[in-house]
Amino acid sequence: MTDSFDLFGLPRQYKVDLVGLEQKWKIISAQVHPDRFASASAAEKRVAVEWSARVNEAYRTLKDPISRAQHLCVLEGINFDERTQSSMNIDFLENQMAWREELEDARLSQHVQALKPLQSSVLEASNRYEAQLGDLLDQHQWQMASDRLREWMFIQKFSQEVTQALRATRNRDRDSLTKLNSEA
Repeated sequence: MTDSFDLFGLPRQYKVDLVGLEQKWKIISAQVHPDRFASASAAEKRVAVEWSARVNEAYRTLKDPISRAQHLCVLEGINFDERTQSSMNIDFLENQMAWREELEDARLSQHVQALKPLQSSVLEASNRYEAQLGDLLDQHQWQMASDRLREWMFIQKFSQEVTQALRATRNRDRDSLTKLNSEA
């Protein structure tokens, strides 16, 4: 596996200066961009395309917090495919079940305001988990970090469900209002 941190000359750590990363990405991308090799041999063009793809993939990996955390864990030998079968913390699972019930109740009520407290709670938990994960990764506590990462990924996925429910409820409210206005 290519070390995305090494490609950009960055230390292997969770906390990354995203502005600095973007600047390095622009510089390296310009150096390996296939257009610079337009008059080169077919082999050189192919290598330029491969390097350009590698640089772009490494940038995406490091730019995204979850991908960056996964990358760090994989570089340290944590295989997420095998770990998906391991058990999760019971308190975490109970909290997930409570959130799911709250989401279902809010969906049934069909009111945006019913989803707002859940959205806030999930965002707060996501921020807390990311901070804890970053600390664990930067302290090289790989096993604990991988467990926290899996939980954070679960929270992020649930956050997307809450956002979709909010959109659906807002759209339903907007459509109802439009219908009422057209009937008046």
